[in-house]
Amino acid sequence: MIIGFFGTLGTQAIMVKNHEEKAIAVVKDAVKGGNLSNMSDAISQMQENTKQANEITHNRLWSFVASWPGVGSNIRVAQNLTQIVDDIVKQNAPEYANIATKLMQSKLLSDGSINIEPITEELPALATANSNLMKQLNRINDLEEPSIGIVRNLVNQAKGMVSTADNTLQQVEDVAKELPSYLGYYSPQTYAIMAMTPAEMRMSGGLIGAIGTLTLDRGKFTIGDFRSNPDYVQYGVADIDADSNRIFRAEGPLYMSYDVRDLANYPSTQSTAEAFKTIWDKTPWGENTELDGVILADPVMVQALVKATGDIKLPNGTVLTGSNTAEFLMNTVYKDYLDESDAYFGIVAKECVSKLMSQMDMKTIATLAKDVISLSHQRHFSMYSFNESLEKLLKDSGLSATTPTDKAKPAVGIYLTEQNPSKIGWYIQRSTKVTQICTDSAPYKYHVEYTLHNTLTDEEVEKLPNYLTGELSYNEGTGVEKILFFPPLGGEISNFKVEGTASTPQMDSLYAEIMYQSLAQIRPEQTVTYSFDVTTTKYATSQLKIDQTPMGTEDTHVQYMNSCPAN
Repeated sequence: MIIGFFGTLGTQAIMVKNHEEKAIAVVKDAVKGGNLSNMSDAISQMQENTKQANEITHNRLWSFVASWPGVGSNIRVAQNLTQIVDDIVKQNAPEYANIATKLMQSKLLSDGSINIEPITEELPALATANSNLMKQLNRINDLEEPSIGIVRNLVNQAKGMVSTADNTLQQVEDVAKELPSYLGYYSPQTYAIMAMTPAEMRMSGGLIGAIGTLTLDRGKFTIGDFRSNPDYVQYGVADIDADSNRIFRAEGPLYMSYDVRDLANYPSTQSTAEAFKTIWDKTPWGENTELDGVILADPVMVQALVKATGDIKLPNGTVLTGSNTAEFLMNTVYKDYLDESDAYFGIVAKECVSKLMSQMDMKTIATLAKDVISLSHQRHFSMYSFNESLEKLLKDSGLSATTPTDKAKPAVGIYLTEQNPSKIGWYIQRSTKVTQICTDSAPYKYHVEYTLHNTLTDEEVEKLPNYLTGELSYNEGTGVEKILFFPPLGGEISNFKVEGTASTPQMDSLYAEIMYQSLAQIRPEQTVTYSFDVTTTKYATSQLKIDQTPMGTEDTHVQYMNSCPAN
């Protein structure tokens, strides 16, 4: 009987958990789908689930156990928590749904512009909704400390979310207030769009082939003409830091110039923006136009735009789709249309943005935003703004790339620079195996194997143009990669071993950050593998990530070999 009693209680606890998860899921689905007109239905479903969860924790069985000494206090905490959640969904969620509905009914998007007025009109309602929600969430902080581990963890997790929610809600308000500035309502905003190709790898992406502009003027987006890199090369090289000068300009094999072509050769978007501005300010078109930031985009990002907006037919008759655009711009164009390679990126980008603005709606924006965030985590897209508040938002969203900077979310940075002038990067296949070394407690340890394989054959090298395989006969068809390995913030990398033609990584520094530098030579059909151990800090709350120079596909080929039991 006792077993059945507690079994019933346990089963009902699982039911409570499932109802709460369903409540969150229905709203997430509505937001992800971009169809906020269905938000009212989603809120109704959410309310039904939280109501059922709250009714379960207040039924006779739970109320009976709540009267017991000791364990009863834990049940009372659980009852209070479900009551708070139910109150929030009943009283506060409709306020946000009402704001979303009004925005959907307004002319927020029209004629390729964003109309800021409906958003600013809702600012007082948003501030009120946020204030009311925080009053409810602060009730969670008043909950007593449970004695049972599973309940204590649940409450501590909820309390942690209160602080996160407070910061997020404040950020949403701040962004809404600053939107007129971001969208050029006070003065036009100009961003350089730097088209890069990972076919010739640079740390944050690839060689810069063309540069266009994005202008935001009172909510209207305009894409300017793309200029090929020779238009910028004539205005000299960028002002660069001492470390970059030492490692990449003063040391070979490729003694880099750091003209506009090399400006993605930084692990942070901020450094690229600051270096590019020193060239922009020298040009006739830039000396009288304030540069507000930069956007780095590669062909995989362009492919996502094509997928979202529809196929594009090029002047030569080629039809680009959501599945062949990246290969065309990173490989085919250099084999078959070399003279038009830089121009094609601009043609495709302008066509995509034009179509996007003409058919822009909340569903398209939601889909594209999801893709942009995902691709930015792989460095196919990044952005930097000289506006401090906007840049903070970009960094917090992961849209402004940096070296590993989060102790709670550890990452190893692996950044490559092609030292053989070529477009060989398309043929260098990279893959990673991550094995966690199970320990009783933090800090956590991992073993990583990072492999680079040249998929070219000697026969293919003979048939391909030298522009693609490299002009130097002794390195024809060969990837010569300078690779920098950055440990997680506060963590370390150790026990490097190398298989293949590559140097064992040696400790060095870049911007006062410790990193390890290696040079690899990967001839056709050859492979280089680096293996090493990684230790995170004790503050790590997620598994180790690999932050690396982007590839020619969305698939990063990172394989997690195991998982350890939760401590």
